[in-house]
Amino acid sequence: MTTRLERPNIESPEERQLQQQLAELESRLLAQYVDQGVSENRVRATLERVRARFAGARVRTFLPILVERAARRELTS
Repeated sequence: MTTRLERPNIESPEERQLQQQLAELESRLLAQYVDQGVSENRVRATLERVRARFAGARVRTFLPILVERAARRELTS
């Protein structure tokens, strides 16, 4: 029986930066859309749904802008 070694849960600097960018995006969208009468729950749910679409993306460099564009499309429709 072979035992598979698991990698420790250490985020790379790139992953930390991505998470920071997505957190800033969430803050911006909340500020904008809640002021326009969209519920905070709807903004957060939309972001969660859109982020899930890109969860398996191998190239993550443009992820924040792709998430932002898709979320804005959903929130304005």
